[in-house]
Amino acid sequence: MATNSDFVESLDLVLDSSFKQGGVSLKRQIAFGLVFLLLAGCETTRVSPEKAVQVPADDVFAFGKPNSASDARIVFTQDAGAMSCFGAGMQVFLNERLAAETSSGKSVWLYHKPGPVQLSIKNNAACAGGDLRGMLLDLKPGYSYSVRGYRGMWDKAEPLLTSPEPYKYK
Repeated sequence: MATNSDFVESLDLVLDSSFKQGGVSLKRQIAFGLVFLLLAGCETTRVSPEKAVQVPADDVFAFGKPNSASDARIVFTQDAGAMSCFGAGMQVFLNERLAAETSSGKSVWLYHKPGPVQLSIKNNAACAGGDLRGMLLDLKPGYSYSVRGYRGMWDKAEPLLTSPEPYKYK
């Protein structure tokens, strides 16, 4: 009776010798394809906040409404990219409190009182690289700030303050 190791050995022989195409084994083609997919997985596309779909209200847990007329607005938009973590979402934190969850190509408006605030993001559970990555924003009363969430090397979530420059939105 054949064992698992016999099957693996015979499969290895088949892959090494039988499926050579143009002098390149199927093993090498598969390895090259996997490397290509891993590199392509880091690629995301910037989405303009004006064109992004808003996250559903159920995915906003805190800071979703202004408390006063002087509150600053943070517009967080996650890049699009089906290959990047297979389109998995990100979690957005303000001062270590979960504010919202986004997904590929979506945007959320958050409000916070003026002054320094730590904005951090991390990949949700569907994607590796779950470390919090953050930036300190010094919010001015009544100003709007655009923050882009993209995936950098090894699909790590990264925040980036982007254009337009902070502007008075009220």
